[in-house]
Amino acid sequence: MEIITDKEILHQVSKKTTQEEVVELDLVRKLREANKTAWTKGAGLAAIQIGIPLRFAWYIHNGKERVLFNPVIIKKWGVDKQKEGCLSIPHVWVDVERAWTIEYLSNGKKKRISGFEARLIQHEIDHMDGKLITDLVSNERR
Repeated sequence: MEIITDKEILHQVSKKTTQEEVVELDLVRKLREANKTAWTKGAGLAAIQIGIPLRFAWYIHNGKERVLFNPVIIKKWGVDKQKEGCLSIPHVWVDVERAWTIEYLSNGKKKRISGFEARLIQHEIDHMDGKLITDLVSNERR
């Protein structure tokens, strides 16, 4: 599976998905494989990054694989600014301000996460909303 770099595709807003679609499309395996063949090892991928505009993502944190299924951020706390990269924008790193702690829904379950994992989840949800890290910084900082 190849990672998409076409900005027109990446700016699409992904639609809600079903468990059946995720299984039928074998999304976890496809996202895992795409990550293995990327220009650098990434922490996660949204389905849109392999050309499938569904609200689904796979990521790995502290050695554990996780998925985001129709995720929605409910609440945010704190501010954290760090450099971020993206597998769909090779060799580009930009300072991105994100919430330190988030409360979100995934697969209908409410969760609260802080730190790097919260940043990672926000990054993948941005992909599902058609946003790239370069869209989050001012023109002069680009």
